[in-house]
Amino acid sequence: MPAKRQVTVVALVVVMTLLPAIVMLVVTRVGTGTAQGAATWASIPAIVGIAAAMSGIRRYAIIVAILMGFLAPLAIVAGLSPVSGAALMAILCMTVGRLSRVGLEKSGLLVPVMLSWALIDPPAWDGATTVDRLDNGYLLWMALIFLVGGLIPALLVPLLLRKRPAPARATHTQSEAVTYTVMITTLVTVSTFYVLDHPEMIGGAFLIAVILVMAPIGTAHTLKPTIFRALGTVGGSVFVILLVSKVDSLGLIYIIGLVFLIVALFARLSGLAWIYYVLMVPATACLNSTTLTQVGELGKQRVVDNVVGGILVIIAAAIAIGYSQWASHRGEASDADHEVEAATHAVA
Repeated sequence: MPAKRQVTVVALVVVMTLLPAIVMLVVTRVGTGTAQGAATWASIPAIVGIAAAMSGIRRYAIIVAILMGFLAPLAIVAGLSPVSGAALMAILCMTVGRLSRVGLEKSGLLVPVMLSWALIDPPAWDGATTVDRLDNGYLLWMALIFLVGGLIPALLVPLLLRKRPAPARATHTQSEAVTYTVMITTLVTVSTFYVLDHPEMIGGAFLIAVILVMAPIGTAHTLKPTIFRALGTVGGSVFVILLVSKVDSLGLIYIIGLVFLIVALFARLSGLAWIYYVLMVPATACLNSTTLTQVGELGKQRVVDNVVGGILVIIAAAIAIGYSQWASHRGEASDADHEVEAATHAVA
């Protein structure tokens, strides 16, 4: 990608990520008399909205943004129980698997990734030290934060990219989609239950993110990229632990996180994947923290999460590849999607 276009894309992502947070800080200041720190969480659904909008389907991006608004309070309440939280993530993972049939899984998987933060460790409100997950006022505000956070980029990004041709999407066969769906649903459901059953794991969302981001789809993938990502993110986790020991300002931590995010995006667009995986770890740990000690704690948990998540995905991918080879020897199964065919025939 040309350097000028790289700068444009990175600037667009950064602005669209920060704009919803700024808007909601102002809105919460007017609505409650205090600028609520939880308003900065509007950047979380903003990332989902950006990815959905860049898929080239504006209606899809708007629907995803609206769903984020409805799902945010549902995720917060579901997090009260490991069973309900795991069940919600299972439903979301099965939806992502279905989206893989039409090549939308890369943006779709960000929905459970980002909602896992609200599910596991939602932000406190109005200076409280604990979160009342059943408070109606709090749930309404979080629904609004997630709705606005997703809608702003979902509406603006397509306008800014209206002259850009829609990107080609790689579709997947039914057998590939089924294998992928079973893999991510099983791993994420079990991991969510475990994390919610151990409340001290405030960074448990990292484990879910590692599984969803690293899980391969299709038989063309090998284990090498998964191992490569795991090593890079572990290296980034160690880096953030060393970083926080030298910094005593939370504001500076946020600035460092933003710088890391920008550099990581440039690296991704330049094809330097190893830099991207290393720097995205300290970027997310810095930007998702509310205290200095939490930055270090998130970094430590991220090391464990990446190792565990990477091992789980490698094992699952090896099983999937083995199953694919076994199935190919027995003859290819039909990839006809009878549900889609029936719907198409009914419309005709």
